[in-house]
Amino acid sequence: MRNGLGRILFTGTAAALAIGFGATQALAATTLTVKVSGSSSTGTVTASSTKTTLTDPRSGISVTCTSSKTTATVKNGTHTGTSPVQIGTVTKLSFSGCTGPTGAVTITVMALPYKLKIDSKTVSGKTDGIVSGVSTHVSTTGCSFNTTGSAPGFYNNGTHTLTQTPKLPVTPLNKAQLTVSGVSGCAGLVMNGDHPTFTGAYVTSPSSLKITSS
Repeated sequence: MRNGLGRILFTGTAAALAIGFGATQALAATTLTVKVSGSSSTGTVTASSTKTTLTDPRSGISVTCTSSKTTATVKNGTHTGTSPVQIGTVTKLSFSGCTGPTGAVTITVMALPYKLKIDSKTVSGKTDGIVSGVSTHVSTTGCSFNTTGSAPGFYNNGTHTLTQTPKLPVTPLNKAQLTVSGVSGCAGLVMNGDHPTFTGAYVTSPSSLKITSS
């Protein structure tokens, strides 16, 4: 039961990968000017990852998905404001091949769109970002819960990859975290108020997408 429930804790992303995924709390009021170039003519950007993992530091358990896909709207142009600066939205997000030791895990992505924000200046082609407004429902045998809040990550102009991770290349200006709520079952292995970390590398298309923040 312990090992199985450990791999339940999703994200994301994007998700992963989102998205809300724990409140984003400002640590400093800094104005950023963010330039986006190389996007498609409509601003549509797609991205995919072959592995995403959500880990609960309290219990040490984690969930792994073998595929995650997302579609976002990120238009070319200049965005100026107090960090984190919104540059687009996540309009679609999915996870598949998600498993835990007790069997399959289902992740339902809710409350789209999520917001894509920039949270640092660009250093060596890398720029910190936040996916905010995330809301998901995770379920498996004997356990279900919600994840909400914000997921930290960074975009690399050299590899054209959005990497969701708490280990950022530039010191972030704001705090982003995920929070668990609405726990049902789970035998205490997943608890309300836990702050899981989400990781996953999403390769973007078009590959010409470039983000520069100053």
